Amino acid sequence: MSLTLTDLSRDPWLRPETERLTGANMPEFMSWESPGNWRWHGMYEQYPVLQLCLVDSEGRLAAAANAVPVRWDGTAGGLPAGTDDVLVEAVDHGPPDRPDALCMLSVSIAPEHRAAGHAERLLTAVRQTAARGDMRGVIVPVRPTRKPRYPLIPIERYAAWRRPDGTCFDPWLRTHLELGARQLGIAERSLVIRQPVARWEEALGHPLPGPGDYALPGGLVPLRVADDGHGTYAEPNVWVHHAP
Repeated sequence: MSLTLTDLSRDPWLRPETERLTGANMPEFMSWESPGNWRWHGMYEQYPVLQLCLVDSEGRLAAAANAVPVRWDGTAGGLPAGTDDVLVEAVDHGPPDRPDALCMLSVSIAPEHRAAGHAERLLTAVRQTAARGDMRGVIVPVRPTRKPRYPLIPIERYAAWRRPDGTCFDPWLRTHLELGARQLGIAERSLVIRQPVARWEEALGHPLPGPGDYALPGGLVPLRVADDGHGTYAEPNVWVHHAP
């Protein structure tokens, strides 16, 4: 099926569908309050041209990607702390006078359109935008798709796993590396969600009787419950860089 590439500056009516698709591709708790999530809508308002959409011949949304401009000196040490940090800077302070790079925060594909190369097409489009702007390329805080199956494995070790043929174990991280990305490091606390234990209990459907680490369906790492009555999910991501 042929899909047309557009963005929210040209087709703002796609915004509700884009938000729904992005949310449907994540565990529900990932949309709860965090420094970055509080500013997610601001990203749509300030950078609509960087919110890309693939639509079919009837105008139905098949895939979407979200990106913002960032300051970045090109070094691993100069990377942002993660998605929260990127969104706080981009929304609260506005675009840099001359962005150093683009940060692609998410890619979402409708179930019936998966495994058709649409994620790769969106990533290529973001890279081309960065190249036209004479930037250092695109940085991505990758959320490894298979990591929720291995929440107790440290993300550094998981990101280093390889299949028997030598390729990266994680499918989404492997896609980036096969497209020429370079793995730069780990964002240990890319997105941090801290909520009362009662809210976590309601979402999980069972009690969390005391402090400790608890399995969290869809989480890359366990939920950590403290003795102050709050539980914190601190998601790690893997930073990769696509050169222009």
